[in-house]
Amino acid sequence: MDGWRCFTWDRHRFPDPPGLLADLAKDGFHAVPVIDPGIKAEKGYAVDDQGVAQGRFCRLPDGSLYRRPSWPGWSHFPDFTDPAVRDWWGELHSEMLEAGVTGFENDMNEPSDLANGDPPPFLRHQCEGEPSDHRACHNIYGLQMARATYEGLQRLRPDQRPFLITRSTFAGGQRFGATWTGDNQSSFEHLRLSLAMVLSLGLSGFSFAGCDVGGFSRSCWGELLARWTQLGAFFPFFRNHCAKGNPSQEPWAFGESCQTVCRQAIELRYRLLPALYTAFHQCSRSGLPIIRPLFFDWPEAPTIEEEQSQFLFGDSLMVAPVLEEGAMKRQVYLPPGGWYDYWTGRALSGEQRLTVPTPLEAIPLYARAGAVIPCWPLRQFIGETPPDELQLLVYSGTGDSLHYEDDGRSLDYRDGGYRLTRIAQRLEERSLSLVFSPEGSYPSPAKRWDFSIFGLTDAPRRVRSEDGPLQEWAFSQGRLRLRCEPLTKLEISW
Repeated sequence: MDGWRCFTWDRHRFPDPPGLLADLAKDGFHAVPVIDPGIKAEKGYAVDDQGVAQGRFCRLPDGSLYRRPSWPGWSHFPDFTDPAVRDWWGELHSEMLEAGVTGFENDMNEPSDLANGDPPPFLRHQCEGEPSDHRACHNIYGLQMARATYEGLQRLRPDQRPFLITRSTFAGGQRFGATWTGDNQSSFEHLRLSLAMVLSLGLSGFSFAGCDVGGFSRSCWGELLARWTQLGAFFPFFRNHCAKGNPSQEPWAFGESCQTVCRQAIELRYRLLPALYTAFHQCSRSGLPIIRPLFFDWPEAPTIEEEQSQFLFGDSLMVAPVLEEGAMKRQVYLPPGGWYDYWTGRALSGEQRLTVPTPLEAIPLYARAGAVIPCWPLRQFIGETPPDELQLLVYSGTGDSLHYEDDGRSLDYRDGGYRLTRIAQRLEERSLSLVFSPEGSYPSPAKRWDFSIFGLTDAPRRVRSEDGPLQEWAFSQGRLRLRCEPLTKLEISW
């Protein structure tokens, strides 16, 4: 920004924003600038001039404009509880969108100033046509700012989904944007707290949530970043982020070992993106948290409420992250039912505790028996050419799974432009069947399916679809590998 003035560019650092953003877009990078509510109080600054002339800013009981210090210095604050102000605010994003910006982050929107923190309780607001003071509006200020931004982006780009991150929000704010847990610190204590907070947000309706991986303030170190990246890779919103002036905390800042561990965790997330996207679909339809504590699915299991260091990622994966400094092993509780070790494919019985080794590169991860987990081959960024192969991890058992697809950008899914495949898996004594039932008009880019089927007790005698036997398969140590074109039914017997 030019002197912290919102909706401006520092032309010395960024002489050609459209050119820069176009170059970044070629490599898959999306620009998401921060926009705060504090508008620099300065004649000649167009946003402030408009806001003063049109009555867009909050006022004190005597009618004077409310001014407090924020990042640009003395600032005015829009009254987002006024629909006209929200409309005006939304239109301010047009030039940045035209330059190539693809999303926005609303920060400092509690609102917070740099002197007293909170505005005075007697600050006046329009409050949707029923004027009131800040005591009635404080908790919805950030929500209404996010709403103003989101609705503005909807008007400016009606054929695209808005992307917005907001620091402050309130009940219902999940309709407008993702959120994060605020300015945390680089410590294992805050690593542990980040899991509790993101799980709690999900249970409260805010599933698209995460934290500043590595910590926003203080100094991170290699082990902490590695463990936090392993955890954060399973958060719905995932970013490494720290304050200006802090030591660098990119993975490569701590040597090859940390960089390798972080790369492995990020690559795992990218392979699991189809499963994560399916969980987002479920959340959008039902409110079901994308990640959730174990007691959500097993409320009757004894001692399950004590298991606060493990969580479900979607319906079918259980993550047991390392949350303690120097921990080279940890206890894992397997809830009722059958389970598989994600890394080895070994079948495990539920309702038991395991002690598992946790060297720095280890992420204890388990799949539910009966689950089918969709994955991609490794990609470097989402905007790459869609993969023509879908990998399906099948964990033998009886269960129902989903795989959701759409174009990831437009609103066509509202008119049937999606593909939701329901997968029914049934295990009998010496046979396994998989039935695939798709709905929606979206043409999946996957022209080949690559199955990895775990838990078979013997080599198959027959592998067939409704169209006949399948030849391209191999069996080794309880795992069946099978490649074929998309099908509607798969039957295996042994």
